[in-house]
Amino acid sequence: MTADVYLVVRCDATIPDEEDPAAPDAQCDSEGHWPVWVANHTELRRLLRTERGWHRPKPGRDICPDCWTAGRR
Repeated sequence: MTADVYLVVRCDATIPDEEDPAAPDAQCDSEGHWPVWVANHTELRRLLRTERGWHRPKPGRDICPDCWTAGRR
């Protein structure tokens, strides 16, 4: 058996519940990772931003390309 640990960045945007506008928004929870090992989250964020369209408009918030396009910032 083998196991591996890899770094992941999750989207911090929230998605409104269209069926029940009074319900709290849900986290997007899309994940971004790199197919090869990276040393730290800073390097991972740089690769996701340049190669896959992720954004980080404020410290502590990572936004996936789908949420960014939809205006969920």
